[in-house]
This record gives sequence, C-alpha cells and structure tokens, in this order.
Amino acid sequence: MLSPSLLRHLYPAASEEMLQAFAEGSGEILPRFGISERRDRLHFFLAQIGHESGGLRITSENMNYSAKRIRQVWPKRFNTIADAEPYAHNPEKLANKVYGGRMGNDQPGDGWAYRGRGLIQITGKEGYREVGKRAHLDLVKQPDLASDPRYALTVACAFWTWKNLNKLCDGGDFVLVTKRINGGTVGLKDRFEWLAKVQSLVAWPPAARVVSDVELSLPVARIKAVQLRLREMGLYAGSIDGIFGKLSRAGLRAYQSQEGLPITGRITQAVLDRLSA
Repeated sequence: MLSPSLLRHLYPAASEEMLQAFAEGSGEILPRFGISERRDRLHFFLAQIGHESGGLRITSENMNYSAKRIRQVWPKRFNTIADAEPYAHNPEKLANKVYGGRMGNDQPGDGWAYRGRGLIQITGKEGYREVGKRAHLDLVKQPDLASDPRYALTVACAFWTWKNLNKLCDGGDFVLVTKRINGGTVGLKDRFEWLAKVQSLVAWPPAARVVSDVELSLPVARIKAVQLRLREMGLYAGSIDGIFGKLSRAGLRAYQSQEGLPITGRITQAVLDRLSA
C-alpha cells in the first residue's frame, strides 16, 4: 500500500531495513487494524508515529540522561539535582527507579525490561501484555520484538487499537488523539508539522478504492479552502488544517442551514458549487 519511495520521502532518517519492512507489511497490516479505511486514521497514524519515533528512527527509549535532564523529565520523582545524580548516565538504574512498581511492573528489573519501545513507545509490562495480545506476539517474554523492524508496524498498529484511536480519528480530533497517546500535549507543534507533511505526501483515497463521503476523496487543500471560507463567514473558529472534524462540521451545518441546503455536515457537491459561486 505504501511504497518504499513514498516512505523514504516521508521518513528520510529511517533505516532502509525499517522502510522496507514497513512498506512490505503496510498493504496487509494497516487494513487488518482498520487504519487504512479512512483518511484521517491513516494520516493521523503516520503523523503520530513520525513524531513518536523521530521519523521511524528511534525505537527504544533513551534513558542515558544527565542529572539535570532527569530532573526536567521527572520533576516529581527527583526533588533536586542531587537526588538525580546517582541515576545520571545509568540507564538501567534510572529505568528501574522511574518505572518500577507501576504500569504492571511487579518484579525487580521490570522497569528496564519494559522501558519504552516501538514506533509508539509501549512502556510497562501491562502495556507490553495488552499490545502483545492484539499483535499476536509474546511481548512480555520477548519485549525486544517491539522495536524489531520486522514487527514494528504490527506493534504500533496494535498499540493504536489498544488505545481505541480509530474512533478518535473519525471524530477529526488530532489533539485528543495526542492526549490519548501521550497523556498530554507534549510535542503538539511537531506533531502538527508531521501531519502537514503526511497530508502533502500521502494521497487519498488509495487507488481503486470507493469512498462514499465526498470530503474523504477531496484533496486536503480543498478542505482547507472550505474551512477558510467558513471562517471568513464567521461560521468556523478552528484551525485551517484539512481535518474535517466536529468544529468544521458544525460550521458547515450552519452554512447549509443559511443556504437552505440539506443539513448533513458533509461537503457535498452542492456545497462546493454554492461556495464557489
């Protein structure tokens, strides 16, 4: 489904091994998890893993931090720089300190064994167990499989399914998807930059696919134009991002009501004709 050439443009820092494995598996794995069924699912997924993995480049959490950095990342666990000093540049000791005794980690050494891995990093034995179930891999016994290029896409898709992210994508809320992955909005600007890159490179719909909703087959630039027009009319206050989510649909419903059009909240041909008139 996704060619090595496309992926190389999208993720130029990734290894050839990762790009080839991703491309070879995408045609079967993405549909299996329902990610390629709708444009926002696919675009959001590719953007989020782009951010989370540094462009399919980082697949294992870096725990080799200075005391200052440790204090910045875990301020509630290390009250002072002096508290962090014993863990500086000692990845295994640090992982066992910050991850031990939580997230399903119940044995000595679990913090290190189940540190963040994968294109969307799984952290904690519970996460490895839940993602492994959905990926049909024993990630508890073999946690390194999460970062293996042969399984990385399957594991990322299984994480996506575990967090029920397809449903959030269908609502068009990229920020909410970020919160479900991250627990907050860390790196949101970079995530949106990845989304813009994905939207510009990854066409929709894939070849030979029939799409019922008109807006799903529209170029992102056309959707942005509709959003901009709705904003100019005071009917839309969201961002011009090409994501036709709740705010966009609400604005369009208001426009359709004003114009005496069927109130569907969808970009139909009638809407496009009226807006361009």
